[in-house]
Amino acid sequence: MSLAYMRPVRREDFDDILALAAQSGGGMTNLPSEPDALRARIEFAAASFEANATTPGGEVYMMVLEQDGRVTGTSAVFSAVGLDHGFVNYRINKTVHASTQLKKRIERRILVPTHDFTGCGEVGSLFLSPDIRGGGFGKYLARSRYLFIAQHRGLIADPVCAELRGWRGPNGEQPFWETLGKPFFDMEFEAADLANSAMGNQFIADMMPRYPIYVALLPKEARDILGRPHDSAVPAFNMLLKEGFSYRGYIDVFDGGPLVDAAIDTIRTVRDSKVFSVQDIADPGEAPLMLMAAGRLSTFRVVRAPAKVDGASIMIGEETAKRLGVAKGGDVRAVSW
Repeated sequence: MSLAYMRPVRREDFDDILALAAQSGGGMTNLPSEPDALRARIEFAAASFEANATTPGGEVYMMVLEQDGRVTGTSAVFSAVGLDHGFVNYRINKTVHASTQLKKRIERRILVPTHDFTGCGEVGSLFLSPDIRGGGFGKYLARSRYLFIAQHRGLIADPVCAELRGWRGPNGEQPFWETLGKPFFDMEFEAADLANSAMGNQFIADMMPRYPIYVALLPKEARDILGRPHDSAVPAFNMLLKEGFSYRGYIDVFDGGPLVDAAIDTIRTVRDSKVFSVQDIADPGEAPLMLMAAGRLSTFRVVRAPAKVDGASIMIGEETAKRLGVAKGGDVRAVSW
């Protein structure tokens, strides 16, 4: 079995990624299972790598995990979101009602539509084939995005946010959408999610409620899942928190899932990674595992493998060097696994 590695998406990856999207169970806007919508996203991502941008302009840098010629996972970095139509979320704010006559003071939560993250960078599209779960590959996918940001600092807007899929019931129930989405959009969740994937999010700003909403007016089923990630997204949520992201009361307008954010310099993998010169390409022996990246844009690669660090130099194995596309004397960005 060959060494798994991360690389930029290619147009010919479409069939493998479509198969992954079908396994996701829906709700991943950036990984739609509808072929035309997915093909358009892959095309845009491939073109983003080819564009050689110099500033954040809305590019989508989607990457895939490849092993033995098969794509088994995806993740992406969005250079700046909402530049055309805005990036809309709800923020859960607090308001206070007090009456001296009744001698009562009541705190209430309200959902306030915001554009606070318009123009920010974003990480997302993380999905791993069920066939290889349990081997640390989810962490591999997630942290590869941060090495990409570290390697392309001027191309990603700061801060960076991440949206997690909201909670769904065991039979697909979506209390938040049924309460606040469907009455305003007049469509089922899957249709709205597909429209978001295929047409962008302008229709969200057009159709969603324009005024703050008291949480107390929502049914209990909807109140209870505000900011709660989908059961399958809990590991990703926890990894984001460990990387330095914070949940500050922002939620998705479709499913109520949490949005987290972090300044780039506070992201652990970005902060702790360093650039080393390849001193030697040989078997590093019992050296510790490291996550290593090399290249820029279309040549960007990430590998998880043993490596031996000596000051500003690093020794890596032959297959690692091959996957990264580096030779002796080249540069590798690395961080402890």
